Formats: sequence, structure tokens, C-alpha cells
Amino acid sequence: MKKKLFFTISVLLLLLISFSATQAQSMFGLSAGYLRPKDTKNGLMFGVNLGSAVDEAVTIGLGADFFQKSYSKMSKVAEEKGPITETTTKEMLVDYSRIIVPLNLSVRVKIPASRMYDFGYFIRGSVNYHFLWSNEKNYQDNTDETRKFGGMGWQGGGGLYYKVGSRSTLFAEAFFNSCEVKRDVSTSTKSLPVSEFVDLSGVGFRIGVQLDME
Repeated sequence: MKKKLFFTISVLLLLLISFSATQAQSMFGLSAGYLRPKDTKNGLMFGVNLGSAVDEAVTIGLGADFFQKSYSKMSKVAEEKGPITETTTKEMLVDYSRIIVPLNLSVRVKIPASRMYDFGYFIRGSVNYHFLWSNEKNYQDNTDETRKFGGMGWQGGGGLYYKVGSRSTLFAEAFFNSCEVKRDVSTSTKSLPVSEFVDLSGVGFRIGVQLDME
């Protein structure tokens, strides 16, 4: 997995660097949003992006997002109903603290709604590599472990943009993220590889600002 990760990151960086060297206009973006992964709790997400414009409609970029969520898995022990109040007793099973960092190479296409290109729509597609660090404190087994996962995925989305200044553009986007990360655990009695998987697929949205760095 390490060789595959190194190759993926190298290709993404080389593509962006070589493309940026031939373009006069580069862009820097910041965003904040919300993601609902399938195998973990929902949470906030923050991102950065560096890109270059092919023309007034198409942009290619390299970016990274940051997602962190802490939550607990609990089990109901007892429930008590009184004349005034109702109480529920739960016991803690596992504490989770998860960090997800996707690296992505994306292409965005703008569709202006006016001749001045100040307002319009856009669609975006990207390929990405997800890192997942999952710290899990299991009170039943009395263990505390940080597990590391990785995996390739893709993302597709679309939204609106509005140019508020000569070099600044606001945007809002809804997207779908598709990725399943894994880690190799051991080998079975038949010498077959054994892996653990976490499905990070889910829907999300983000808002942000893009700055033209001329």
C-alpha cells in the first residue's frame, strides 16, 4: 500500500506542477463543509485547493480536506420510568476518534449564467486518496489502539458560484464521495491476506472562496 500511495501522490504532484508551469493564472481556495461517511459519524470538513485555469471555464487543481470526529458506542443497561422523570442508564463500550484526510486531483467546469461570467453553475470531478487514522479505546477488552487505513476513491459534485470581486469568487457545492479504505491485518491459516475495511462513501456539501493569484 505504501508504494501505491507514493506513486499516486507523485503523479498528482507532477501533473499539477507541470500544468501550473504553463499557465499564467493560478488559484487558491478555502472551504468549509459537512460530510456524512457511511461507516463513521457525520462531521465538519475543511479544505484547501491550489489550481490553474485552462481557460475561463475549466480549472484543474490539487487539494486536501480535513475531517475529524470523536464519538462513542454505548449500550443501554436499564431504563427507569418515574412519575415525573424518565432515566436511562448506558454503559460505554468504545470511544472513537477519527481523522480523515483526502488528497484529490480535480477538474472543474464552469457554466456561466450571464455574459459577464460573474454568476453561474459548475460541475466537478476528482480522483483522490484517503488517509484514515482511527483511535479506538475499547473498554470491554481494555485496549487502546490507533489503526491506519488508506485507499483510492473518487468524488463528483456541482453547485453555484458568484464573483464578488476582481480576484475573489464565492461558491457552494453539493457532492458525493466514494471511497473504501483498508489496512492489512495478518494472514489466515491458509496463508491468505486478511484486511479491514472502512467505507467512507457519503454525501456532503461545502461553501468557500476562491482567490485568483495573478
